[in-house]
Amino acid sequence: MENGLSKVTTDRLEMLAELYQVSASALIEGSIVTRPSTVDLERMRAVVETVQAVVNRLRVRPSPEKMGMAVAELYRLEIDHIVSDPKSAFDPKRHVGIIETMFVR
Repeated sequence: MENGLSKVTTDRLEMLAELYQVSASALIEGSIVTRPSTVDLERMRAVVETVQAVVNRLRVRPSPEKMGMAVAELYRLEIDHIVSDPKSAFDPKRHVGIIETMFVR
């Protein structure tokens, strides 16, 4: 952010913090954690719904840990997919085979 050639005033630091929706101390400490976007949350919802639909269809009762692992892994795959193709829509068919493999006994 800064190149060391100029000092950041308190007012400028507060303005930047507000712009990035973080605290001024987070900017100073370098501990910024970005807030998920609406797209991220919508995609997460779609992943959860897809996993649950497949689990219901298979009539299995996985542990909460297994459900969490499946949702996290599919969400990671989905994030990798949108990084390579940012305009792509969520397509549950892309994941059904993986989900079935995760939950078939």
